[in-house]
Amino acid sequence: MTRLRITIPGATIERTKLYLTRAGFTLICVSIFPLAAHASPFDTGINSIQTLFTGTIAKAASLIAVVIGGYTFAHGEPGAKKTLAGVAAGTGIAIMATNVLTWLWG
Repeated sequence: MTRLRITIPGATIERTKLYLTRAGFTLICVSIFPLAAHASPFDTGINSIQTLFTGTIAKAASLIAVVIGGYTFAHGEPGAKKTLAGVAAGTGIAIMATNVLTWLWG
């Protein structure tokens, strides 16, 4: 039984790795592109969660936070203005998040 020994220069191996990497990257890009054109199977669930956190629950939680913030402001607790400002900002973010996302990405 005879053995055949083949020597391949290191530059050829590196060049082959580079070509295979480029080909793999191109294949991934080409295969993902059609997937981006279709809707994700998770869209329904994500939209439900979005509605949940920006709808009635967000408004109820904001109302509770405004009442508590107003109570601390009325009784002169230290840091009440900062708390009330945070409540106002958080309420705006929670309730208006859908509008901001629509404005950003259409």
